[in-house]
Amino acid sequence: MVEWQEVSNEDLTQIIKNLQNELKEVFKQQGKLTDSDVLKISQELDQFILEYQRRNLTNQKGAKL
Repeated sequence: MVEWQEVSNEDLTQIIKNLQNELKEVFKQQGKLTDSDVLKISQELDQFILEYQRRNLTNQKGAKL
């Protein structure tokens, strides 16, 4: 489990980029979207993207106050 408060926004962005690249490479190797490694990376990537979106939404709401 990731402790989100310990991950900076810059690190979060870099992690997302790295996972996207890893996902592309594993998909090229496996050739199937349903491969267990592809699914595992995709699910992990989803968690980081959701956190990124949550932070951006929180920042936008805070800026309006």
